[in-house]
Amino acid sequence: MVDALWIYLQGFLTLFIIFDPIGNVPLFHAFTSSFEAQKKIKILNDSVKVAFVILVVFAVIGTYILDFFTISMNDFKIAGGVLLFIMSIEGLLGKEEGRWMNREDVAIVPLATPLMAGPGSIYTVMYLMQPPNGPLVAFFAIVANVILQWALLRSSNRLMKILGRAGSTIISRIMAFILSAIAIGMIRSGLVGAYLGG
Repeated sequence: MVDALWIYLQGFLTLFIIFDPIGNVPLFHAFTSSFEAQKKIKILNDSVKVAFVILVVFAVIGTYILDFFTISMNDFKIAGGVLLFIMSIEGLLGKEEGRWMNREDVAIVPLATPLMAGPGSIYTVMYLMQPPNGPLVAFFAIVANVILQWALLRSSNRLMKILGRAGSTIISRIMAFILSAIAIGMIRSGLVGAYLGG
């Protein structure tokens, strides 16, 4: 029982770090600062719904896409790890801010993708679909993170007042550092798997 709960928690935390629901709060706040409250809520709902659909679709058919292109999971681990490492470096350097200010379609790009359901999150849900995790763990991680993201964005004004710009930035940088460690682990796992697999 404890082992099963730990697998679910680990799956949630793995996607949580990459999904970065806390780090997305200041970005959402900045991207929607010029909109009225009703428009902000619509952007919030649209962004989390689109992110949810993207992650579910790739969780279900992602492996079939790999099979079609004859890409092994080990290959994808290595490529995904490299990609996540690059993303973690960008996160540490803070390069996301200021690219998408005052855009009407901000709910889809960049909030739903690539900030929520980006390449890193897509790879992660595909990774979680594999043993020892599986579909239940993957879908739990997706649903829990999407709900948490919705709740945090819904309270973005209050959270920004509590955290302040500096506090949210510090949290985002810590998440980026942890992400870099996860990325190295994925690369190592892929290399070991490819080596042992022949």
